[in-house]
Amino acid sequence: MDQKVTTKENIQFLTSIGYIATPFWQNVAGQLLINAKINDVDGLYILDSGAGQTVVDAKQLDTLKLKLNYNETELTGGGVGAHSIENVPSYNNKIEINNFKIDNLIVAVMSLETAWESLARVGAHDEIFGIIGVDILKIGNAIIDFSTMTLYLMQP
Repeated sequence: MDQKVTTKENIQFLTSIGYIATPFWQNVAGQLLINAKINDVDGLYILDSGAGQTVVDAKQLDTLKLKLNYNETELTGGGVGAHSIENVPSYNNKIEINNFKIDNLIVAVMSLETAWESLARVGAHDEIFGIIGVDILKIGNAIIDFSTMTLYLMQP
């Protein structure tokens, strides 16, 4: 006999073993959006399991109190097909996604202006601070539940 587990049972099980549930949603362009705090500042971020690292838009540098390490600046891509974008690391940042917290986060800081312009052309006008990447998802042993639009992260 095939037993079907309900969504409510899944949520109860995951939270009972220590996962923290956080809702996410899609914008008109199809990106997954999530609220997070970096250095105690609330912001809206794209949740992107294809992004190798968490990235913050350079225009949020002062807002998020980021300290840049210019000695490690690289020219890197900003996604598939992007080339020669200045990427500057910022060390020792805090991130909070709901009650999930990391105190020693490295973020890449780069201009995301062309990405935001592309999103605006298709009607996505949210002020997005950056991209939550696979680095966070790995640390939090993430489970992304598309049926409930919920991200589950476990505190390391």
